[in-house]
Amino acid sequence: MKTKTIVLSTGLAMFSMFFGSGNLVFPLVVGQMSEGHYGIAALGIIFTGVIVPILGMLAMLLFQGSQYDFFIRLGKPATFWFPLLALSIMGPFGVLARCITVAHGSFRLIFENTPLWGFSALACACIFLLTLKKTRIISLLGSILTPFLLLSLAVIVCLSVSSGGNSMPSIAEGSSWASFKIGIFQGYQTMDLLAAFFFSTFVINHLKGHKTIQDNPHQSLPIFLQSALISASLLALIYFVLVLMGSTYAQELSLVPPQEMLGFIAQKTLGSFAAPVVCATVVLACLTTAIVLTSLFADFLRTEVLKNRIPTAASLAITLGIAFFVSILGFSGVAKIIGPILEVCYPALILLTVLSIFQKLWGWKSVRLPTALALGIKLVAIAI
Repeated sequence: MKTKTIVLSTGLAMFSMFFGSGNLVFPLVVGQMSEGHYGIAALGIIFTGVIVPILGMLAMLLFQGSQYDFFIRLGKPATFWFPLLALSIMGPFGVLARCITVAHGSFRLIFENTPLWGFSALACACIFLLTLKKTRIISLLGSILTPFLLLSLAVIVCLSVSSGGNSMPSIAEGSSWASFKIGIFQGYQTMDLLAAFFFSTFVINHLKGHKTIQDNPHQSLPIFLQSALISASLLALIYFVLVLMGSTYAQELSLVPPQEMLGFIAQKTLGSFAAPVVCATVVLACLTTAIVLTSLFADFLRTEVLKNRIPTAASLAITLGIAFFVSILGFSGVAKIIGPILEVCYPALILLTVLSIFQKLWGWKSVRLPTALALGIKLVAIAI
């Protein structure tokens, strides 16, 4: 019974780590662009948005959660430059700014005329105060908002699929591979593999904190694998139904910005009274995610880059200042910044993850050269 409890709690912890408000956007985009091939498109985003991040967490578990030991194999500079690059695109230059734009997209469905720059300035100010104080309200909001968001999503899914929106688009011949590639690339955009590298410590410590694993450390791997199955199943189910929703409402979503798609469907299915509740939940969920990302980047900036030469408030202000100017580019503008970077780096990171698992489980030796080759080949392919 104790083992089942550990498996369930760890599986839900992994799910919570990967399931963010931004992850509600990209599966809808995949469905909308799938031209009716929602099944194969869903497989694409499930591969890069679910399976690959789980493999990343497995790799980190095998390295005892040590980012240094994981990246040192790429050379000493990688232990500084890779975290800096990753936290930059997860932070103010990417996901943090994107969280603000997604929150604004939902907020506009309640207060239609709110300008992005005004909302972004207010959001950055709130994030600054809440991150500086580090109150328990953040963890409390997260524990409440995630279940409510899932419940709201379940209601929206049931009503949207049953009502069906307009007729689903006809399946275009020969486009299934294109739909699969769309799913693959949009899975990159979730950046959950990067999240696995940096957030896996929380899950690993959660496992190590249980007496069952303390008494028998060899149990950690099988318990992790069972937990990963729970987490992956939940995430895959949510991604699939969101892709299905995007495909179901494809015609109506064609002119809707990605950050407003979920709110649009909520209005269509729940009506003008219930939809604002869902939209407000998405806004708060975005802000709680943004607070975590702000704290991560600001701490790295202060301690590793500037060597504690500035106070915490200053590092937070710099982080949020960058995020503000990036966020006012809009959702599409942020995607144009981080999309090419992810397209180049993600295949190499996936290979690094797989080879790291091979190294720990089966003694694979070469890691740096294949990873560098994968990166080089992708750069050449894009250049050509």
